[in-house]
Amino acid sequence: MPDIKSIKYEGNDIMKKISSAIFIAFTVLILMTPSISAQTPSSADNASQTAVQTAQQSQTTAAPAENAPAAITVPQSRPLKPTPMQAGEPETEASLLVSAEWLKKNKGQVVLVDARPESLYSGGHISGAVNASWTYFANMNAQAGTKKWGAIWQPSTMAKRIGALGINGKKTVIVYDDAGGWGQSGWVLWILRMSGIKNAKMLEGGFTAWKKEGGSVSKTVHKNKAVAFSIPKYKEHYLVDTEWINNNMGKSGLVLLDVRTLAEYQGKIRPFQEKRAGHLPGAIHIEMQDFVQDQYQFKEVEEIVELLQKHCITPDNEIVVYDTAGVRAAFVTMALRYAGFHKSQCYDEGFQAWAGNPELPLDKSE
Repeated sequence: MPDIKSIKYEGNDIMKKISSAIFIAFTVLILMTPSISAQTPSSADNASQTAVQTAQQSQTTAAPAENAPAAITVPQSRPLKPTPMQAGEPETEASLLVSAEWLKKNKGQVVLVDARPESLYSGGHISGAVNASWTYFANMNAQAGTKKWGAIWQPSTMAKRIGALGINGKKTVIVYDDAGGWGQSGWVLWILRMSGIKNAKMLEGGFTAWKKEGGSVSKTVHKNKAVAFSIPKYKEHYLVDTEWINNNMGKSGLVLLDVRTLAEYQGKIRPFQEKRAGHLPGAIHIEMQDFVQDQYQFKEVEEIVELLQKHCITPDNEIVVYDTAGVRAAFVTMALRYAGFHKSQCYDEGFQAWAGNPELPLDKSE
């Protein structure tokens, strides 16, 4: 029979073996934990993988069709790069207009320009008048829908064309058209002003007023002897371009004045095959014909001021006047200068150029 001491030593031996087994098992478990963790993604890894998969799916979904048109990016913050519009030279009744009665008395002392289309000129005109419709002064060779189509010639070319009409900048020039037109007389006068000719005026009432006054009419084509004329550069503050409007659109105090017909403004018609229809965002509509009386004479200053006040337009505003390619707009620009709205300029490139650039915003609201 074993004694008490031997039993005690055997018990101690067993306890040591059990403790060693537990220690070894615990160590193995710790060593296995990293490899298990490495094989099990963390929540952060899951989130990253999900994000990548989502992005890949989004890219696949957002990929445009092969023939889809490019998206138009319209800046959300306007104005982009605002610059102030400077006041231009004012006009008065005396600087701008002559009556048919005055012309009868002074006809031999002036250069007469008939700004109507050639077909109307051929049907009868003031005797001694040369014919120069709006296209004579504009680049009609450029592609429609671009900034060059219908825009005025560069100064060197314009100088030759003006000189070819017998205009030397010294002799008084009288320009006329007639009711029912686009205000071509105002367009020609606007060009002559930019070219540095101060003694140029419009015939109030046009060809109709001349006939009522009993003035002589001819169907014979008249040509003046060409004279030398030069334009070092156009006078400033008469016109703005597409870039200026795009940079200043949305500026406080700026008025975009659309002087086309209401149907053009509303985008219902495109009479000149413009690339798009509508009007410049925020533009106010006042048709060119609203600036003249029934007898095709400028309305009185007070009437023009009242007309603009109805649309909250004052002489403090900067006014950009536009139509399709600048003709009607130039006429109204001269009318505004006459009525005291000196910070008014013509957008010569016109709506056709704006509509021709798909990246520029348009509005069709009425």
